[in-house]
Amino acid sequence: MGEKDLDIDALSALSSQMGRERWRALSDAAQVVANYLACHPRVEAVRYPGLKSDPDFPRAASELVGGFGPYVAYRSAGEWRLWEADERDAREQVMELELSL
Repeated sequence: MGEKDLDIDALSALSSQMGRERWRALSDAAQVVANYLACHPRVEAVRYPGLKSDPDFPRAASELVGGFGPYVAYRSAGEWRLWEADERDAREQVMELELSL
């Protein structure tokens, strides 16, 4: 997959389809997971437009409303993976993800 770029235009379209409340809930969970992964010793890189360290952050912050989306790309053991937030509590999602690292 290489370094995963999460397309801001596609995320904007997805936010319109999801509706404001669902978009916010999934974005909030994804933000928690992205922050967790960014500090994880077995994670080599994280791409999430809601992280200030992400190259897409300036554009995402000005164009996305109500959050940065449900997708977090991360590289672990040299392989890129794409994780998608769901409606469960963010802590539960972090713990599930931890088991796969």
